[in-house]
Amino acid sequence: MVFSLRSLSLSLLSAASLALAAGGCSMIQGGAAITHEDGSLQDILETSFPSPNGPSTSLVDYRGNVIMLHFFASWCRDCAAEMASLKNLDTSFDGALFEIVAIATDDTPEDAAAFTARHGLKFPVLVDTKGELKHYFSVSDLPTTIFLDKNGTPIRFRDPQTGRITAKIEGTRRWDTETPTHMIAGLVEAK
Repeated sequence: MVFSLRSLSLSLLSAASLALAAGGCSMIQGGAAITHEDGSLQDILETSFPSPNGPSTSLVDYRGNVIMLHFFASWCRDCAAEMASLKNLDTSFDGALFEIVAIATDDTPEDAAAFTARHGLKFPVLVDTKGELKHYFSVSDLPTTIFLDKNGTPIRFRDPQTGRITAKIEGTRRWDTETPTHMIAGLVEAK
């Protein structure tokens, strides 16, 4: 009986490890969530974050654009693999009311700067040094993508891979293909 319990435990542990590996880069959550006094969206939009490719900025600076918040970390292999398609997507929407804003989470500003330089990222990168954005948007896996409308409000959208309507995509996607490009164009054209 001990052998079968041990075998079952090892099987469950292996299955859990495979599930984590398939879902992207999981983050170990430590400490209490950081919240603003009233936890309002306006507070988080106005919070200023350091940027490795320019001065500190806030999400409110991008109001008027559909914003693709893309959470990543320099240590996440899936995040690194997805960056080429994000760069292509950014180029295809150049001049449109659309902005990719990458959020480096669980990273130091130095690690985020090295990642940004290594991948030649031209779109804005903010470093979420205190985990404020990560906690506000309940991000637990990387990469994670959330869209904000032109007023900065989180919106539901069609996952280009599954076709499901969602508020958040966890895991990698090919963002520079026809389906996500059309989905994003529809968000940009919406009033």
